[in-house]
Amino acid sequence: RTPPPALLMTASTTHEDFEYARWLDTNVSTLVKADKKNAFEVFSFASENAKDAKISYAHMGTMCETKRGLFCAAFQCSTSGCEGKPGQHVRFCTSEDKCETWTETKVPMFGLNALWSPVLHYLEQTDEILLFYSESRKQLSPGGDVKLIRTRDEGMSWSEPETILTHESLGGVPKVIANRVCRGLREECLRLPFWTEPTDSWLRYRQYHPMEENASLKKKVYHSPPGSRDDDSESVYSGTIDSHDGGKTWEAPRIKQLVKFPEHTWLIKNSVLRSALQNDYSMYMRSATGEVWYSSGDDAQQYWSTPEPIPNLPNPNSKVSANVDSFVYTTANGEVKERVVLALNPSKTKRAPLGLYICRAHNREESGNQKYPFIEVEGDPNGNFAYPTTFIASDGSVFVIYTAWDVGIRVYRVPSLDLETALVS
Repeated sequence: RTPPPALLMTASTTHEDFEYARWLDTNVSTLVKADKKNAFEVFSFASENAKDAKISYAHMGTMCETKRGLFCAAFQCSTSGCEGKPGQHVRFCTSEDKCETWTETKVPMFGLNALWSPVLHYLEQTDEILLFYSESRKQLSPGGDVKLIRTRDEGMSWSEPETILTHESLGGVPKVIANRVCRGLREECLRLPFWTEPTDSWLRYRQYHPMEENASLKKKVYHSPPGSRDDDSESVYSGTIDSHDGGKTWEAPRIKQLVKFPEHTWLIKNSVLRSALQNDYSMYMRSATGEVWYSSGDDAQQYWSTPEPIPNLPNPNSKVSANVDSFVYTTANGEVKERVVLALNPSKTKRAPLGLYICRAHNREESGNQKYPFIEVEGDPNGNFAYPTTFIASDGSVFVIYTAWDVGIRVYRVPSLDLETALVS
């Protein structure tokens, strides 16, 4: 049959154009196109701040908002042009005008080895910002010990670091974090997503791995010295580090509480979503199979279901991010609906385009393709836009912070009209 006009190939049409158009045609009910006026630079390599600090690499941004409306961002960066080298550290900045302009960055933490993937979380009860990160100690592969620092003066000063999960735990492999803290179903419960990454992961999962981007690091990956135990390269899991006292202390999980990687793929950069209506959790994960993977869980049984791919959600082996709270709204006819705000690259091969898919939580019993709205953040299917993290502000505004390669860290603010247009479809 003749394909719809959006799918017709021309001499100037790339494979990426065709792949994106086909996904839109099959899975999207309403497309809201990206608008450059809604994108703001959090940290640009062209800025004086970056030039003075000689920063040539920035990645893995997250955000939070304080009760007075101050927006905060943190990300990893270095002067080496790629990730993983010693000197990779965390930078922090703030915005007083809902992300349109940002202060110059400060360095809340650095070390002799690489620091990875800062995650911000705000505690309203104590007016305290938590900054989680992981620090390489035994290996140069991503991750290490998961640590936490705190500030009560909006980043002017920070506490001493607390180690909440060590390299040695759960098989002795590096621990990595990437996505925001999810509030638990029980009062005072907080859940920080993490995964374990064995030191040979660059051999198993080469695509988009930092060791592939930095050949000099490959030569420095080493085994434990004679007389000590090697890391357990089969200790490969995703899960959460939980607090049951509102963030004062954190508890290492047991193996049975984690999602085991299948034989043929890793499942990393997991984000955990709490359902406001269904009283359960959903976990969305990056994979090497070309699809987003999913698992469900609850507080009662304290374990996650067997993970499975979601066929209509492509993934180019790159981070996917579900907002930590489901989005609940009431339609014009009084129907209450619940949706997941899912930031992703709708491609199996490219980290482009980038957008927000406003969909129902995955249901393994549901058959057939359902169409949902898609709000573009970056519409170029030949670009490189990675590591999105969603954030819904106190006034209901939706944001996504992400990496624009060769540019820096960027944030996109979804106008309320765009969100309304998407939700009424």
